[in-house]
Amino acid sequence: MHVYKELNFIGNKEIFDEMFFKIYDIFPSDWIKPEGNHLLNNYILADYIGNKVPHAEVSIYYGEESWRDGVIRVGNIVPLEKDQLSIDEYNEILDLFYKEIIKPYGEMNKKLRIIGPTSEQFDPLKYITEEALEKLTNFCNLANKSTGSTHPCDEQRWFDFICQTVDDNKLFDYDMLFKFLTDEDYWGRKKESSIGVIGKFAWNEENAEELASEYENYVRILQYYKKTRGKVNGYGE
Repeated sequence: MHVYKELNFIGNKEIFDEMFFKIYDIFPSDWIKPEGNHLLNNYILADYIGNKVPHAEVSIYYGEESWRDGVIRVGNIVPLEKDQLSIDEYNEILDLFYKEIIKPYGEMNKKLRIIGPTSEQFDPLKYITEEALEKLTNFCNLANKSTGSTHPCDEQRWFDFICQTVDDNKLFDYDMLFKFLTDEDYWGRKKESSIGVIGKFAWNEENAEELASEYENYVRILQYYKKTRGKVNGYGE
C-alpha cells in the first residue's frame, strides 16, 4: 500500500525566515517562483516546469505563527496541467523537489533540520499504537468477512479496537482505514479456490467501506462522550 510521502523542516523563526527569502536563490532552471501569486505572502512556492515529472506546484505554508511549533512542512503538491496527481506522481515530484532544491539548500544551511522524504510504504504504527494494531489484527483475522462486524464476537473485537484508538488519541481517517483494510500486500490475498469467509486476507471493498464508515461514526460519538460526560463519570480521567 503506497501513501503520500512527507517532507518536514525543523527549526526556529530565524531559520525559517531565512529559508523563506533565500531558497529561491538556488532554484535550478526547471523550477520557478510563481511571481504574482498572492499565496507567496504566506507560502514558499515552487513550480516545476521541466520534463522529468508532471508540471506541478509544491507549497510550504509559512503564514503567521506557523513556526511556533518549530516545524513547517510540504503541505501540498498540485498539478498545473491536469486535474489530479496519482500517489506515485506526487511522490516523484516530492523526491525531485528534495533532490534538486531542499538537499542543496540544506547543505548550505546546516541549522535547518530536514526530516524526509518519508517512505511511500504504509506503516500503520505511524497512525495507531501497537496495542490498537494488535486489536485490529485480531479482529481482521477472526472476523467473518462476509458480515463485517455484525456477529457479537466480531463486534466486541471491533469495538475493542475502536475504543483503543480513541483512548490513545491516535486515529485513522476514513480513507486511510478503508485503504488499509483492503491492502492485500499487508493482510494477504484470498485464494480463488477458497470458499471460506474467515482467515488472513484483506477485506473486500464493500465491507471495508462499511467498516470505515462505522469507525468514523463511532469515534465521533466516543470523542463527544469523553468531552461532554467522560470526566463527570470518571471515564475521561
